[in-house]
Amino acid sequence: MKDLKGKVVAITGASSGIGASAAAQFVELGCKVVLISRTLEKLEAVAAPLREKGEVLCVAADVCDEAAVGKAFEGILAEWGQVDILVNNAGVGFATDLSSCSLEDYRAIMETNVTGVFLCSRAVLPGMKAQKSGHIVNVSSIVGKVANPGAPLYCASKHGLNGYSSGLQQQVAKDGIGVSMVSPSAVDTAYWDGRDIDRSKFLKPEEVAAAIVYVVSQPAGVLIKDIDLTAMR
Repeated sequence: MKDLKGKVVAITGASSGIGASAAAQFVELGCKVVLISRTLEKLEAVAAPLREKGEVLCVAADVCDEAAVGKAFEGILAEWGQVDILVNNAGVGFATDLSSCSLEDYRAIMETNVTGVFLCSRAVLPGMKAQKSGHIVNVSSIVGKVANPGAPLYCASKHGLNGYSSGLQQQVAKDGIGVSMVSPSAVDTAYWDGRDIDRSKFLKPEEVAAAIVYVVSQPAGVLIKDIDLTAMR
């Protein structure tokens, strides 16, 4: 497996759930970790215990905002000079009845789950191309392959993300850059808060985070394009 010590890892949606768990695991491996989310206060709460073990940078930015994303990654490059691994984890989703959902609902899901991935990936690609290495991991979902009637817009966004990821992977392979998808089934995160549902058999955030670490730890010349996860409980 590849030694990740010293690698700069940027993680979006890092204030909780999968993103926060991935940050903890990358810090344990000796990586320099950038936490990205909209609320700096929440990021600092995640970062506090991690800073006892390694280097952590907090950057507040909305991944849907082109100017904010550009400024965020300019700051990261100024601080640490490069981004070796980008984990596009920020995402939103909610149940939608298409007969009554608003255009704002549609935009909220698509802009975070697809446009945000595009903006963050675009920000790191020039540097990755220059160093002839890098890895982008896009956190997708099982419903990006098999639709769920309760959340068609979320499904559409993940189908779109999968197509984007596959196309990008083919485009940048010649530059030594890997693009992978991690596609979990239901994960026990704040997404489910307030719902009367049994989450005991859901995947845990740390289990999805371990899969993210796994795909970027493969030996040079080996790419896991997509990995599906489901709980066996």
